[in-house]
Amino acid sequence: MMNLIRITKSDDDRLERLLPLYKAAFPLEERRDIDELKRMIREKPEMYFNAIECDGELAGLFIYWDLKDFYYMEHLAVFESMRNLRIGQQVLDYIALHLDGPRLLEVEPATDEMTTRRVNYYKRNGYEILDTTFIQPSYREDKDAGLLWIMGNGQPERLREFTERIKQVIYRDHYKK
Repeated sequence: MMNLIRITKSDDDRLERLLPLYKAAFPLEERRDIDELKRMIREKPEMYFNAIECDGELAGLFIYWDLKDFYYMEHLAVFESMRNLRIGQQVLDYIALHLDGPRLLEVEPATDEMTTRRVNYYKRNGYEILDTTFIQPSYREDKDAGLLWIMGNGQPERLREFTERIKQVIYRDHYKK
């Protein structure tokens, strides 16, 4: 059985065990500094940093934001040893049942086999490409912005407003201490 357990304290043992996965799964420009991430876990109630547990065993992490009018799915990673259990699929199924309303996520443009597989995976799970021109601000002040695609579970009429809110809340506001 799969469970999501929200981490709200930066000294949570599960967080310490998940940080190596976070670092390994996402390149430097697509992840936060660890001290900044820990601060946000404590101070940003709209950010949900979740440990994924499967049958009581730590399986991965899932970070999403509740931005009132929509959800932004930020990071999903599963330990390699747990991938054959289809944990990612279980998380997406959980999201579909529990996060009612528009859900947006960013993906790398489909330019090779791996990125194409990732886009197709989300398509099979009810998401469609909504924007192929989204410029993602860097998580770090010293890194460049990058082109990403926005995928979502429908065509929200307020897509431009939502993507601007993602840029403001997720990327820009976190530099304000």
